[in-house]
Amino acid sequence: MKRLLMVGAGSCQINAIQRIKALGIEVVVADYHVNSAGKAQADYALLADTFDEEAILEGARHYQVDGLLTVGTDQPVYVVNSVAEKLKLPQFITRETAFWVTNKKAMKQRFDTFSLPTTPYVCLAENFEAAQLLGLESPYVLKPLDSQGQRGIYKVMTLSEIQRCFPEVLKHSRQCEILVESYYKNDEITVSGWVTGGDVQVFTISDRVTFPPDEKLGVCLAHNHPSKHSAQYGEAIIAVTHKICKTFHIDEGPIYFQMFVGASGLRINEIACRLGGAYEDITIPYATDVDVLALNIYGSLGQMRNAWPQSYLPIEKRPVKPYSTQLFFCHPGKIDAMTPIEDILSWPFVIGAAYNYQVGDVIGTLENASQRAGYFIVTGRTSEEVKRHVLMVFNALYVLDPSGHNLVYAPHIIG
Repeated sequence: MKRLLMVGAGSCQINAIQRIKALGIEVVVADYHVNSAGKAQADYALLADTFDEEAILEGARHYQVDGLLTVGTDQPVYVVNSVAEKLKLPQFITRETAFWVTNKKAMKQRFDTFSLPTTPYVCLAENFEAAQLLGLESPYVLKPLDSQGQRGIYKVMTLSEIQRCFPEVLKHSRQCEILVESYYKNDEITVSGWVTGGDVQVFTISDRVTFPPDEKLGVCLAHNHPSKHSAQYGEAIIAVTHKICKTFHIDEGPIYFQMFVGASGLRINEIACRLGGAYEDITIPYATDVDVLALNIYGSLGQMRNAWPQSYLPIEKRPVKPYSTQLFFCHPGKIDAMTPIEDILSWPFVIGAAYNYQVGDVIGTLENASQRAGYFIVTGRTSEEVKRHVLMVFNALYVLDPSGHNLVYAPHIIG
């Protein structure tokens, strides 16, 4: 029996863990949480930080795995491909490419080298000089160079605020520098696809709806498909996607690119070589008929199978199938009751839903994207019908505290 090591064992990996087992493959999971959700479902569990390459390498050797993978999270992509390279196991991308797509400094430098459009930036060490900010306009966005889940990201206005926030940003990084960008007022776009032998297939172009930037910068609330910008920018987005894959030497495997559309046109925010964390293993098959999770699993074993159905059509020829993935959050409080998930799933237009909490749990103050309370995915014949279905679900969705207050954030943005 084949055996895979999943680097990550949280809510974004649950569907993949279940699928691996359903395919008759043993699964080892690794993260630093003793009781993470995925560990209860895996065949074997490894207590190791997903950033700790040596611990993951030791675990891969101990369990004699046939391959490694991760889904839904950025930083383990480097560890997965570096360990696979050392053990001569299958890998989608080289260790070098994995570094470029997980270290924001290296990523931005490569954007510059190959004239890929991105926002102006500098990388600053702790004792930086004010002159280093020349050429950047306020407001500024501060980011760790190697983190994920919108941890350690701040929008600030002044030099003194950068200095004040610097230690907080650095807490979420293994580097000694931080990334400072000029804030670009924008709508966010997400591109999901797959590369086979250098052939790039774009699966979906979606709107990534976030909290207002002055509340929780970059924290995602929804993915709406198709993007409202597809008509104007669709061809440019596909062309940039192809150029990214060529210049970053992405020849195999999943791609998940985030771009901005604003007054100055298209800009690349970040790129990743993994399945998205917004349950694209559900939405991509719905939109394209491609079993992208099977591609990821078998590809990680070096057993690429023909998962492209005869019905598959490239994005420019494919009928559009609207959907919305809602990633909902809750106000702080103790959970006393919840809408049964079966009630949500009973609607014919809901193709997926789950909670990340259960009755009795205490929800803390919202700080980053890792604190999602759950998700649901709705479909419809048109984007307007999808919006109506989203509101129907939110009207039925409750996560009550002992006083009977609904903790679910109101859907003030649905796209």
